[in-house]
Amino acid sequence: MTGWTVVVPAKPWHLAKTRLRTVRRADLARAFLLDVLDVVAATDGVGRIVLVSAEPALAAEARRRDVAILADRPLGTPGRLNTAVTIGRGWAFTHAPSDPVVVVPADLPSLDPLALASALSALGDHERAFVPDLARGGTTLVSAATAGRLRSAYGSGSAARHQRLGLRRVEEVPLVVRRDVDTLDDLADALELGVGPHTREAARPHDALAAHPA
Repeated sequence: MTGWTVVVPAKPWHLAKTRLRTVRRADLARAFLLDVLDVVAATDGVGRIVLVSAEPALAAEARRRDVAILADRPLGTPGRLNTAVTIGRGWAFTHAPSDPVVVVPADLPSLDPLALASALSALGDHERAFVPDLARGGTTLVSAATAGRLRSAYGSGSAARHQRLGLRRVEEVPLVVRRDVDTLDDLADALELGVGPHTREAARPHDALAAHPA
């Protein structure tokens, strides 16, 4: 099987999206990821998907979607996201060393198959590339022509770090590819753009989202 290898790193629900100040944070994190997995699976040009997570409930979801899953330690400490990417890169290097690889974060609930396919086409023009997020100097997608060339520097200010690593900045992609969700304002924007069915359900009723955990 040829095509893109997609690495999806995901935190356990209880550790994910800590800046999303709502009692439904874990449910929303789960919904974001399930929508992302469904979009990736439906995108033309994707050859295989590997999910890297320490969330035990994901095994059944991965089986239902024919997604490879690799166990990781909880992504609760600085740098763990990049460690998860390294784990996924190792899998890609073993299973498809000559095919392009892309990291798709689990917090892109507005993503859709056409938008992702368009972004993959743009990223595919470069040996290494990244897509900056919309607001905070961060990064959504990171790609490389082969698994062995994949490098990531996720975290605060990651867009600048990715540029310093020599990755090409690619902004000419659909807006939904850059709309990651860290805060309730981000989520409101994503809901306006349109989200997948899992997120749509988890976000109802919208006027109760801002309730803070006790």
